[in-house]
Amino acid sequence: MVKIEGFLLYRIFYRGAGGEDTIVYVGRTKQPLQTRIRGHLFAKPMHRTISIEQVTKIEYARLQTEADMNLYEIYYILKEKPPLNVDDKTRDGLTVSLPELVWTEFRPPLWEKWLKELKEIEDERGKMRRRSLDIPQEVRVLRSRWKMGEITEDEYWAKKDALMEEERRIRTKLYG
Repeated sequence: MVKIEGFLLYRIFYRGAGGEDTIVYVGRTKQPLQTRIRGHLFAKPMHRTISIEQVTKIEYARLQTEADMNLYEIYYILKEKPPLNVDDKTRDGLTVSLPELVWTEFRPPLWEKWLKELKEIEDERGKMRRRSLDIPQEVRVLRSRWKMGEITEDEYWAKKDALMEEERRIRTKLYG
């Protein structure tokens, strides 16, 4: 596996409404491109989150200097107006043009593995969400059992406290 690194500009595409590939994000990196793309997919800090299911294509261009990379990133954001680039946009348009870059398609070798990992993560999140919705119902049933004399007050509070702690842990995992 060859590492693609240097001063890189990259574009991420989703399928547009008309079925065409549409640029949704323009980024730059000095780290290996595969590492940077993985950061987007797995919602790492300082990375715009990208939906792996929607990605149709990734392209990159290699630049000679960091200054060129920074200039072209802003240029393409202002030129293409990708919806996931929210920080570097201006109200007015460009009055200059730069020479077009040569773009190379990039397909991360670990793409299928990442798809599987992200599906497992999403499946786990779904289970946690469903469980967090079940807990209030369990608390109501528990209260009813206590009121009906099926369990003692101590049992009620011990089980309720355990359920509330479980719900707190789930919410922390889901929402931080």
